[in-house]
Amino acid sequence: MFSYHIRIFALLTIFTCNLISESNEFFLEQKNRLLDSDPKIVRDAIDRLAFVQSSRGVRDILSALEGDPNFPDSPLNSPAIKFYAAQALGKKGESIVIAPMIEVYKRDCKNITERTIAKRKLTDPVSDSKNTKSPYFYGEGDHNIVLACGEMLRALGGLPFREDSYAILKSALEFPNFYIRSSAADGLYSTEKKESISILTNQLGKESDPYAKVMILSAILGLERLPNANFRQVLEFLQSKDPEIRKKSSMALSRLRLGIAAPYLKKAIDVENVPDVLLQMQEDYSRITAFQPPG
Repeated sequence: MFSYHIRIFALLTIFTCNLISESNEFFLEQKNRLLDSDPKIVRDAIDRLAFVQSSRGVRDILSALEGDPNFPDSPLNSPAIKFYAAQALGKKGESIVIAPMIEVYKRDCKNITERTIAKRKLTDPVSDSKNTKSPYFYGEGDHNIVLACGEMLRALGGLPFREDSYAILKSALEFPNFYIRSSAADGLYSTEKKESISILTNQLGKESDPYAKVMILSAILGLERLPNANFRQVLEFLQSKDPEIRKKSSMALSRLRLGIAAPYLKKAIDVENVPDVLLQMQEDYSRITAFQPPG
């Protein structure tokens, strides 16, 4: 019996060592793949590191976010890589990435400018990854630095609270680009700090871009959760001619989490003709109705 237990112990030891070895090999493999010249391979490595339980890959994902400043044209500085790295770091939730992410954001947002609102055409306002005004894109490889910096702000909002990251979000709320301001509002919402309401409300009064306005309203609605004047403004945006505005308005109502929004969203669903907007509305409607107490 004793020898039997010894054998079992030996087998368990070997099995555990194999697991550790495979785990080490996994992280080493992803570390090497993060240096690949193909952004798709780098993204896959980021995804693999993001969805394992261990946080051992966090520093490697952070390196992917930082890129290679010595070679600006390197594929490793692709905005798409920065976007997915920021997203992954937000999911991992480790505070060690906050200060470096702030530095990357400050460095990468320098050339971003405001968009000119005009009727959108098939190839306008974005047709490639080099656009520094608008986040809209048409292909997987067309993520631009606007999207990447926006995702960094969202990640900072969801990471453990720190005064320096909160200061960046407040500052970004007045950035000269509508999508960066919108992302900052999203980040402030994610902090769940009620004191953000007054900051967002102040910016709302100065905001002229419809997209940024509805995103700021969305953040306010989610933090205060009251069917007040801000709620009524979102209902107006829900009837916008711009499908993206209607989509963000729907998401704002979902953040409110009050059954009073359900009939308005149901009416919007009945007349919606854009597939991805319709899907978002249906998902939001399900969330809102799920919060209602049984009758």
